[in-house]
Amino acid sequence: MPHNKNAFDLLRLILAVLVLVSHAFYFTDHNSEPLAVLSKGQVNMGDVGVMGFFCLSGYLITASFDRAPNILLFLRNRFLRIFPGYWVSLIVTAFVIAPLLFYVNNRSLTGFPFFGTNSSLSYIYSNIYLNIKQYSIGNILNYSAYKQSINGSLWSLFPEITCYIFTIVLGFFGLIKTNRQTFLLFFIFAYTVYVVNIYTYNQVGPTFFILSNARALYTCYLCGTCLYIFKDDIIIDIKGQLFIALIAIAVLRFGGFLIIAPIVFAVLCIRGFSGFQLNFKYDLSFGLYIYAFPVEHVVFNLAGARLPFVVNIFLAGLITTGLAFLSFVFVERVFLRLKSKKTV
Repeated sequence: MPHNKNAFDLLRLILAVLVLVSHAFYFTDHNSEPLAVLSKGQVNMGDVGVMGFFCLSGYLITASFDRAPNILLFLRNRFLRIFPGYWVSLIVTAFVIAPLLFYVNNRSLTGFPFFGTNSSLSYIYSNIYLNIKQYSIGNILNYSAYKQSINGSLWSLFPEITCYIFTIVLGFFGLIKTNRQTFLLFFIFAYTVYVVNIYTYNQVGPTFFILSNARALYTCYLCGTCLYIFKDDIIIDIKGQLFIALIAIAVLRFGGFLIIAPIVFAVLCIRGFSGFQLNFKYDLSFGLYIYAFPVEHVVFNLAGARLPFVVNIFLAGLITTGLAFLSFVFVERVFLRLKSKKTV
C-alpha cells in the first residue's frame, strides 16, 4: 500500500500537538486531563501522541530501509533527521530558556550556572547522545510546577534511536522481505510479553524489554513495522477502521485499552491517514515536540497559575510554533537536504 508522506506530516503535527496539550496539564491541573479522566487513568493525550509517533515511525522507517537497504546511508539519514535539531534545542534550552527562567525568578543572572557542575554546559554534553542524564540546570525548576525535568519530552528520543537499530537488524536478517514469517513469530512473542507485563507484578520476558519504561513504545514501533511488512496482506477498509475505533472507545471507557492500544494506534494512524492528499511545506512536528515542554515552563514562570488554561495553551503553542518554524527552516531542513532523495 503506497503512503502519502504529506498526509503523515499532518499526522505527526497532530500527535505533537496532543503531547503539547497533555503536558500543559502539568502546569495547571494535570489530574483533570480529559482523556485520562475518560479512560480512568489508562492513557492520556500525551501517551496517544508518543505511541502514535512510534507506530508511524515503525512503518515509515522500515519503508525507508526497504527502499534503500544500505546500512551506512540509513544511519546517516537518521542522524541528519534527529541530531542537528536536537543538539540545537539543547543549546537553546541551556543558554536561552534556562537563563530566562532563572532571571524571571531571581531578577538577575548573578549566580546562574553557565559552566561547571549541573550547569548549562554540562546539560549539553551530558545529554548529547540522546540518553538523558541531566534533567535540569541549577535550581531553575524550584519555582516551576513541574520539577522533574526542564524538557520532559526528550526521554523518548533514545528509544526511537534504539528502534532504528532494530530495523537494521531486521533488514540484515531478511525479515523485512524474504523471512516475513520469522518476523511474524517474533512479533507475536514480543506482543505477548507486552500484554503479560501490563497487569502483572511478576515481570516476564527479556530483561531489556520488561524493565524498560518504553516497552509500550517498542511494541508500537513493532506494530508499525508489521503493517509495513504485511502491507499487501493486511487490508482494512474504512468500515474495518471504524469497527476498530468503536472497540477502542469501549475498552477505553471500561478497561483493557492498553492491551490493544499499539494495534489500535498503528491501524488508525497509518491506515486512517494514508488516503489523505495534502501538501505541507513546513514539517513543524519535531520542533513542536522538542521545544514545547521548556516553553511551557517559561509561560508558567511568567504568569503562574493565573492564566486560564486555554490562554496558557495558546501562548505556549504560539511560542513553540515560532521556535519549531525557526528550527525547521534554519536547522532541520538544511541537514535534510543532505539526505538521499530515495529515503523518507
